[in-house]
Amino acid sequence: MSVDTLYTVERGEGAAIVGRIIDVLFPDAETIIDATFGNGQFWAGSARNVVGMDRNPERARDVCGDFTRLPFRTGGADLVIFDPPYITNPSKAGTCQMAGRFGAYPSINAMQASVAAGCLEAWRVARLGVLVKVQDQIRGARWVEMTQWVRDAIGRPPYQRIDALRNAPKIRGENWTDQLSAYGNGATYLAFRHGDQRHVRRRPAGRAAS
Repeated sequence: MSVDTLYTVERGEGAAIVGRIIDVLFPDAETIIDATFGNGQFWAGSARNVVGMDRNPERARDVCGDFTRLPFRTGGADLVIFDPPYITNPSKAGTCQMAGRFGAYPSINAMQASVAAGCLEAWRVARLGVLVKVQDQIRGARWVEMTQWVRDAIGRPPYQRIDALRNAPKIRGENWTDQLSAYGNGATYLAFRHGDQRHVRRRPAGRAAS
């Protein structure tokens, strides 16, 4: 089995999975905007041409901006990728590390509106397509299907869906006495392409066919 093979269910680190997704689903993408760059975990060891944007100036490698209002022209990059925050109920004691690093929403409705706005902006800026990482999960004691939010916002089925499993879960359950639902142990990458949705050989942008 080749280490470069992409499967519908992947296990491993984000950089390796994102790299394979781009190689297989967006081989013609030469310019990329990461709209939620964070610590750059998607690009560890990568030599790709990536503009790293984040709303936190301490993490914004190239551009400081909000993924719901991208400061780029329409069609300004081949591919836009983003991983929106998904915390809505952080600890009042301030002990939630994820909320501290990436922020939190006041409600699930606010989170849905933010994800939808990010999808529309990514779709506008991307010439070839977008890649969105989301998590279907329990929030506020209810099932939240973020993948459907993304599909509804972009207005079409994904070009492909890749489910990713973490090597180790971020939440191990020690903080709860009763387990009321399955703990999240993964994420979903939804790829959307403009234009032809057939899975055909695509040569890199600007490069003549051999």
